[in-house]
Amino acid sequence: MTPKEFLTSFWIESGGEYTCLRMRQGRVCMWPFHRARLALDASQGDALPGEIARAATDAFGAAASTKDLMITIVNVNGRHHIHVCAMPGLSFVDDANNGVPQVTAVDVLVLGPARQNPRVKHISWIDERKYLEAAAAEKAAELGLGSFGEVLLSQRDATSDSHRLLEGLITNFFVLQNGRLCTAGDDVLLGSTRELVLRACERLRIPVVHEPPVLEESATWEAAFVTSVVRIIVPVKTLRRHDAGTWHTHAISTAPDRLHQLRSTIYELCDAEARASFEL
Repeated sequence: MTPKEFLTSFWIESGGEYTCLRMRQGRVCMWPFHRARLALDASQGDALPGEIARAATDAFGAAASTKDLMITIVNVNGRHHIHVCAMPGLSFVDDANNGVPQVTAVDVLVLGPARQNPRVKHISWIDERKYLEAAAAEKAAELGLGSFGEVLLSQRDATSDSHRLLEGLITNFFVLQNGRLCTAGDDVLLGSTRELVLRACERLRIPVVHEPPVLEESATWEAAFVTSVVRIIVPVKTLRRHDAGTWHTHAISTAPDRLHQLRSTIYELCDAEARASFEL
């Protein structure tokens, strides 16, 4: 059963909030973040890590202490259910330059408005985004692509006739521009990996601008990428937008050295966070 199948398998009358987290070498990464997202009381927050440990051991035995695992926790009518699976791997470029590991860059479609309630990670979004996923699959086929790596939600600025890029359906979106990191502020779902990106920028002394990147400025970007608990950092190679019967394609630089530096720092922070929270 996939995490998505797990989340949609329940009859939910109340609750529906959920979170997805990473477990590395038997330790939960960023538990305080996920505890706050689920709005757990003290007893629940203290008990759930042990339940996660048992679920991981039941699923993977001794390997639970050595593998990277994806943990999904959902509130179903006041009770929290746990799903465990192996963390999906990333696709890397075989002929990366200068020996720097490069994650395969993705094509991204700009389609759809801002979420109505982005601050809560709720299973209702799985249904709400279906029409965008279907439209993206149709447009990918039209362009001869296997699929889009993500769909970005945007807001049109009528004053400047520009498009401000908010977030993906399941990711946060970032741009490196003029030596700074740009990303939407509080009007998007604030993901745990987004938090790690911001901490990594602080450590690497990269200034952060909490404003949505502007699509029409893409020629000046040094790189663009999406993040999630699974993907960590995945570069974007093209942004495509369909408007009035015409396709607009924006080619994006990838800055592999800089993104590798960010990714490595995020893994260091994730490991430190896990050591500081619960050893499972």
